[in-house]
Amino acid sequence: MCERRSGINLDTKTIHNNDKLFTLTKDDQHHETILIDTLNDTTVDVNSINETQSKIKLVLDDIRVEPPLTGIFRCSNISARYIIATWAFFGFFCLYSLRVNLSVAIVAMATPQSALNESIQSCLPLNKNSTTPSPKYEFDWSPTLQGFILGAFFYGYITMQILAGNFAEKFGAKWIFGGCVLIAGLLTLLTPLAARTHVGLLIAIRFITGIVCGPGFPSAAALWGNWIPQSERSTIPPAAHSGANVGIIVTAPLVSIMIAEHFLGGWPSAFYVFGVISCLWFCGWCIFGFNSPDQHPRISEKERIFLKQHIKTHIRQNRKTPWKYILRCLPLYGIIMMHVCHSYIYYTLLTSLPTYFATILNFNLHQNGLLSALPYFAQFLVTIIMGPIVDRIRRRNILSITILRKGQAIIGTLGTCSFLIGIAYMGCNQIGAVVCCIIAVGFLGLHTCGPLTSHLDIASNYAGTLMGITNSLAAIPGFIAPYVVGAITNKNQTIEAWRLIFNISAGIGVLGCVAYCILFNGEEQPWNRTPEARQRNESIASIDG
Repeated sequence: MCERRSGINLDTKTIHNNDKLFTLTKDDQHHETILIDTLNDTTVDVNSINETQSKIKLVLDDIRVEPPLTGIFRCSNISARYIIATWAFFGFFCLYSLRVNLSVAIVAMATPQSALNESIQSCLPLNKNSTTPSPKYEFDWSPTLQGFILGAFFYGYITMQILAGNFAEKFGAKWIFGGCVLIAGLLTLLTPLAARTHVGLLIAIRFITGIVCGPGFPSAAALWGNWIPQSERSTIPPAAHSGANVGIIVTAPLVSIMIAEHFLGGWPSAFYVFGVISCLWFCGWCIFGFNSPDQHPRISEKERIFLKQHIKTHIRQNRKTPWKYILRCLPLYGIIMMHVCHSYIYYTLLTSLPTYFATILNFNLHQNGLLSALPYFAQFLVTIIMGPIVDRIRRRNILSITILRKGQAIIGTLGTCSFLIGIAYMGCNQIGAVVCCIIAVGFLGLHTCGPLTSHLDIASNYAGTLMGITNSLAAIPGFIAPYVVGAITNKNQTIEAWRLIFNISAGIGVLGCVAYCILFNGEEQPWNRTPEARQRNESIASIDG
């Protein structure tokens, strides 16, 4: 007879009532329930129904509850998927620290150019008596060359994302994601030597670093498709991705402090410190990172069963990517528009906000480093707070995923764009401008835990490929946005010029939101399922009909 053992192991039991068959089975290989099929028939004995229902409830209770285990490196009080997400968080921290360290360090590396023949309209400094010692510059690079050095990363960043996402789906994301961080860290350790050898070698190092960092987000998306159930997709992936924000928050002020204190020779410390941290992170990822629950040797059996019951995954090594259906998918084009327009705002602020703070608001180096980090701390908080709220609404079926995602897009866009325009019209109100900037970037957190996770909503089995497509296109603003800012402010560093920059960014953000709301639908795409699953669904639909 059927009895409860460790986990949810069930002996096979067959109940006959009026020629109807009820079966509970046990799969010794995977330790999971294969099928419980009940036919709706009023002639079935009530006691038999109650007995079967009690056993079904026993199975479901075991699947939903994940009791703690014990042991060294055992996923005891913390689920395995949370541990992997935590390590991914620090992985994104490393990737973004390696991205932005040069943006801060280059201020102390290259001799600033003369401001003669430029129209500059700046505000009075907050502290007129504050002084910041000037660093010793090693390089005489023109502003144009500096821009090319900084942009080299993004030219490389755009190249490998689609291919990497597709490979991560087929062969696993662990080593692709981990390799990104390790190789980028090693290249970063070589950056000071490259800069002192020849500027061309520095540009090559940054270009290759961009190529290596590109697969980060697509490979992580493939990882989430195997590890994160639908009810947690507004919480766990955005929380892990927010490591990028923390990377910016920590890197900008820390690099400024290390340069000012001449730690490890000044500006080279920006590359040595974060390069070593990235290599150390990889050692931990080798131990705690895994492609899927089936490959994790220390996951609890009940969490493994829980994830297999709630995540629709299939083996894809011998399956072709449905490019025809992907290219015809209208919701994907909505995600693309939202992602690209969101990135334009993001990269405009990431690359140009320190310049605005320095030239217009007249903040010194220390003030600039701290204030440039605060907006991304606000984005981090919004992402962490709103993600669980959205998932709670989703679990309770209060709103459909389509309405939820569009609502996040609308609220996030209106908040961001309104305060972007607010920055433009603050003039020399330095405190007001900084507050508007913090709130504007904070509202971007609604995009991070919403529309930017939509790939998992429509096709979790191909999330790596979809993220590769959208993130590749979203990298284009990484070099377009600084070019637009440079063209507008060239010999024209005025409040009016920056007002135009912020207004353009706000308009692009609204455009992306409108396109997303028109094109996006959060329902799972039919091509995400295996042919066998589609046949089962069609059979069930015909029976129900």
